[in-house]
Amino acid sequence: MTQTEEKLLIATKNILDKNLTINELPYSENEIILIYDLESPLSILVANAYIENLKNIKSETIDINTVNKDDLIKRLWALKEFSTVILVQSTNFRLDNFRIRLQLHNNWVWCLEHNHLQYMKDDEYENYADAIEYKTPYYDKLSLKLKNICDSSDTMRFICNDGSIMNIEWWFEDMKQNTGNYEWKRRWGTLPIWENFNEALDFSKVNWELSIVIYPWMDFQIRKVSKPFKIQINNSLITTNDENTPKEFIELLELIKASENDEVLLRELWFWLNPNLTNDKQLADVNFFERKAWFHVSIWKKHQMYRKKMHKSIVQRYHIDIFPDIKEIYIWEIKIFENDKYII
Repeated sequence: MTQTEEKLLIATKNILDKNLTINELPYSENEIILIYDLESPLSILVANAYIENLKNIKSETIDINTVNKDDLIKRLWALKEFSTVILVQSTNFRLDNFRIRLQLHNNWVWCLEHNHLQYMKDDEYENYADAIEYKTPYYDKLSLKLKNICDSSDTMRFICNDGSIMNIEWWFEDMKQNTGNYEWKRRWGTLPIWENFNEALDFSKVNWELSIVIYPWMDFQIRKVSKPFKIQINNSLITTNDENTPKEFIELLELIKASENDEVLLRELWFWLNPNLTNDKQLADVNFFERKAWFHVSIWKKHQMYRKKMHKSIVQRYHIDIFPDIKEIYIWEIKIFENDKYII
């Protein structure tokens, strides 16, 4: 067994035995279904780890390419409350017009989702295993501290390494938490998880500028620039006149403008908590890279959690995450982040 295989075996066992202890009842007292594909090296490794951990537990394992999709839909939608479904996917399983995870969530079925595994590079498989390591008590403690500070504060200041500063000078939406603790009645999660997020209560209070070092592209891969470029923020609306701004990023802005009233809006403030991912220890897929202990913002108007704060007539089509070159973060006058880590 390789070191990566051993780490995945331990990580998936802890996800099952620790994260999925619901109301003091182990997940194994209800139905368990593992659905996987064998279309990428990492999906094979992750699926095999779960299969090994489930071999002595009453469960069902399904290679999605060997079953009829309509029959599988009926099987999943008929599951009883508190059953567990584990999805190991090279990209994303699409069985109908709804994402499986969200439909199961609505049915009170627990769903653990590993997706986009084919986008990981060969030398990142062990990084992925480390990223899903069980650290829930640590995440719970840090997440609650962060929420308590944010929910009682009316200002934030984000300082970049080149001196760029974004100020938010008003109150915030209620901060949401996702630490992988299913005792909090979170019924699903995309692994690795571990995040806090909120956004400004009033978009007009978000101003100044940020220095951007990483952004994603259409292939789901991150683009890291050799020299950070600045975006300007005026009432949460983004523009850029920096000569170092990559052509691809400008194309993203133009794509957004074409669909969203010629505007690019900065929305959510994401505080990711995973210390096992760093600038030197990365995952190429943007959905996983963003989970490192860092901060990033979402641009474009779409977000389901805060959807109702914008009138339903306003088109909310896109959502993308970009990564500032953050040096320090202050909430109120409390410094919460420096030297690439949280200090609260």
